[in-house]
Amino acid sequence: MDETLKKLAPNLLRSEADSRPVVVMMCGIAGAGKSTLSKAILSTHPSFERLSIDTTIAAKHGIYAVDYPPEKSAEYQDEAADECESRLVSLLAQGVKDVVVDMSFYSKDDRAHYRRLVEEHDGRCVLIYLRAASKEVLWQRILQRRRNGINADSAYEITEEIIDAYWSGFEAPVGEGEIIIEVQ
Repeated sequence: MDETLKKLAPNLLRSEADSRPVVVMMCGIAGAGKSTLSKAILSTHPSFERLSIDTTIAAKHGIYAVDYPPEKSAEYQDEAADECESRLVSLLAQGVKDVVVDMSFYSKDDRAHYRRLVEEHDGRCVLIYLRAASKEVLWQRILQRRRNGINADSAYEITEEIIDAYWSGFEAPVGEGEIIIEVQ
């Protein structure tokens, strides 16, 4: 993780030449390490605030299938996505904090929407793509995460079928200014 943070550090800092708030958009399939890297960035760069649909839901409603029924998931996800977007706009307007948006950004349209939002509010986007070597790598990481217990970032039960669907439906960023982190 230290090497990854060193690689990213120059992109995470404001400068005299560019003092706009930095918005890191984490991009990758479930299990790639987006939340882990997001939290590592926060621990080394205290100017950042993390926005996550999963933690927003957990703060309001608890843990998926523990504190609320699975059939409420889509409703709560939509609600949390709106809250994260509103919070991002608010933080950009204040101009004090930098932001890590810890979401999958699975489609080019989704990434373009957030990039426009950031740029319209005078922020600077840094797109970090956690590229998994294979579905098997993701699956093994998910199994390890599951062994570590349920929390807000890992409450949704991901099956091999879900990983297959995510893998085949994911639109990897190409030519979007992405910084690629290889996930082994």
